Amino acid sequence: MQRSKHLMMMAAVIKLRIYYNSQFREKVFVESGRRLLIIFSCCLVMLMAVIINTQAATITVPDNYKTIHEAVENAQAGDTVFVKSGNYHENIVISKSLTLKSEKGADTTVIKPSNPSEPVIKVTEVNNVTVIGFTATGSAISGIYLYKAGNVNVIENNTIENRNGIFLYSSNNNTLTGNTAKSNDQTGIYLETSNGNTIEKNIADSNREKGMFLISSQTNTIKDNSASLNTWNGITLWSSNNNTIKGNKVYRNTYGIIMSNSTGNNVTENPTWTNFYIILPIILIYLGVLLYWVERRIFLLFYREKPI
Repeated sequence: MQRSKHLMMMAAVIKLRIYYNSQFREKVFVESGRRLLIIFSCCLVMLMAVIINTQAATITVPDNYKTIHEAVENAQAGDTVFVKSGNYHENIVISKSLTLKSEKGADTTVIKPSNPSEPVIKVTEVNNVTVIGFTATGSAISGIYLYKAGNVNVIENNTIENRNGIFLYSSNNNTLTGNTAKSNDQTGIYLETSNGNTIEKNIADSNREKGMFLISSQTNTIKDNSASLNTWNGITLWSSNNNTIKGNKVYRNTYGIIMSNSTGNNVTENPTWTNFYIILPIILIYLGVLLYWVERRIFLLFYREKPI
């Protein structure tokens, strides 16, 4: 009898423990759920804050920052640096994805380098950059220089009186449109080991060596540009293959389009005319001989000896 009572007491204790354990587990589960909900809510708030902070902003020079360099340094990826008209003396290095845009275009927004031994505007080791509407002048390297950059848009800029106007080095899949690269010491638009770029509707005139020069650059499209009045060549391809050269005006250079050690290039519909000053002496000599012959015939016509 006592043993039976003892067993009944043990069973009651076990049931009580099971009850309390189930209650404890339920409480723990509820508390864990509350904690997870709090953590999730905090993470969601932080994520929203990050999203808000990373939304593209527009930074205005000189309103927000006095210099373009400062504005670019403090910009976040995706921002636009908007530059009001004026003359700026600085070197600009872009190493993040952003848009650099002038207020009223290249004629009213001029950048000269504070350090002429560096490019005026350098886009280095970055993708998805746009540069619109600046005059970059006075660099011993280049007005606009793309170094290992991709998917960069260079639009409606003036690069004048530099060593090179626009220089692409190991830069692929970029677009140059509507730029003027003239009166530079060497080349207007220069590509070295740069592939898959589109060079369209640019002016590369009156440079002291070449209008456009491609070296070891493949599968580029050079279309509807002007490369005229350059001291030497309008367009030069050296060890550059499978490029498309179409619809370019190549007038009054020493040589029009020159290709060396280059194969597979599609060169069509490029009107060329040699430099007038080269053929001018020949024309003058011809005119001189013709004039001499005409004068001699007139002289003989009026001053023939009369027979006695």
